[in-house]
Amino acid sequence: MSRRAALLAPLALALAGCVKAPPLTAPAPPQAEAPLFDAFAFFLGTSQGTGTLAKAFADPVSVRVTSQGRIETVVSREAAWAAPPRRVLVLDQTVHEGDKPPRQRQWRLTEVAPGRYEGTLTDAIGPVAARSLGNRLEITFTIKGGFSVRQELTLAPDGRSAANMLTVTKLGATLAVLSEDIRKTS
Repeated sequence: MSRRAALLAPLALALAGCVKAPPLTAPAPPQAEAPLFDAFAFFLGTSQGTGTLAKAFADPVSVRVTSQGRIETVVSREAAWAAPPRRVLVLDQTVHEGDKPPRQRQWRLTEVAPGRYEGTLTDAIGPVAARSLGNRLEITFTIKGGFSVRQELTLAPDGRSAANMLTVTKLGATLAVLSEDIRKTS
């Protein structure tokens, strides 16, 4: 750890104790074995998300996300041998956050093992990792500023909707919480 980081860490922890964590607007639904959360199946086609984003030191704002998902087949020619084609979930989103202008972002996820995904997100500064655990999909990544993001999506028994709880933290302090309902529209 650098000298600067060593000096700033106690200050950040002290400030974290003074920061009121954004309220959770809804408890996370319970985890279940079925239905299994298959990210490719759930996000294929169109979906709409609506929720509330609570940030430290700010009033909660409404969030609306429109998503269009498709599956691409990618053939890798990087090796001397023919690697099998990979399926990639491409999810294009338009995000409306409060009064801010809408912004575009894109997810690209590849299933690397049963129920395990890796990929990219235009908002992330590094890789995205995800895994299915029964009816829950857990996603982690880091965004600009070194903030850690963790999402827990819980698939409803109907398989057409999911509850999303997104938490943004830094040095152990919760700085933002998004509670969102996502519904497939096609």
